[in-house]
Amino acid sequence: MKRVAYIVAGCISIVAIVAIPHAVHAQHFPPLDRDNPPKSRTVLRDQYCMTARKDISQNSAVPLFIYDFAAPGASGAALIDGRTVKTFKAQQHLTIYAGVSRGDHQFRLVLDKPASLTFMASNDDFKYCRR
Repeated sequence: MKRVAYIVAGCISIVAIVAIPHAVHAQHFPPLDRDNPPKSRTVLRDQYCMTARKDISQNSAVPLFIYDFAAPGASGAALIDGRTVKTFKAQQHLTIYAGVSRGDHQFRLVLDKPASLTFMASNDDFKYCRR
């Protein structure tokens, strides 16, 4: 009986080790937010450097960024390297698709008025950089 308990405990440990990194990676804010899990925060303008590890096409299956805003949502624009890639109005669930080349890029989110950001995730091929 003890042997079965050890086997079950070992299987649970393996599942936890495999599943936790994927669950933790799904939600993250820019690097200045160190809460784990991140708390909601109010944003008006967000700017940070991102590095594309490879060319990402406009029609990629995975968006560059996903944002969730508390009701009533947010309105504004998303820019990459000073170029507007998306404008939006009263969006609670915002997905941003854009083609980017491999290398560093400046991403900016500019809102018309402050909004409460509750979730943010980015494409796995798009990582924060120091600039």
